Amino acid sequence: MTISASEIQKLRQKTSCGMMDCKEALEEAKGDFDKAVENLRKKGQEIALKKSEREVKEGVIGSYIHTNQKIGVMVEVLCETDFVAKNKEFQELARNLAMHIAANSPQYLDSKDIPKKVLEKEREIYLEQVKQEKKPKKVQDKIVEGKLRKFQEEISLLTQPFFKDPKITVSELLTDKIAKIGENIQIGEFIRYSLQ
Repeated sequence: MTISASEIQKLRQKTSCGMMDCKEALEEAKGDFDKAVENLRKKGQEIALKKSEREVKEGVIGSYIHTNQKIGVMVEVLCETDFVAKNKEFQELARNLAMHIAANSPQYLDSKDIPKKVLEKEREIYLEQVKQEKKPKKVQDKIVEGKLRKFQEEISLLTQPFFKDPKITVSELLTDKIAKIGENIQIGEFIRYSLQ
């Protein structure tokens, strides 16, 4: 199958992957654009997994002050080398993460960071809500677990849909950037200030 240069360019613009990677992905997908995008994302996840064990000791502090001057964010975005930390794309990622935090107010980095006490309190609230709806016990448990999972996703930065592209989570965004930049990237601490 012959893949045109315009198709390769279109895929490259969508994914920011190299020309040869895009050409190979389109050939593997037999010209199916969406399948090629999926293949590149899977390849990126494999690369990210290999790099995730590498130490991150460089990085930048991304910051954002909202136009109303009432919301401000600082986020630590870490990488392996000073060279990448100075890279424009890496710095843009840090700023975008700060903007995302300003817009979405995550309380924790990852759902595993949420204290058990917080989850137990939410479970009690959801259980009381479904009891009032008089649903069968089996259904109640499933509804409570579903609500609890959604709650965890909403308050954890890594599982939130990325504000510039809601089809991917922040975690998937990081995976894509790791594959593209070629270094382990992690989010450290973040803080969001807000004046009421």
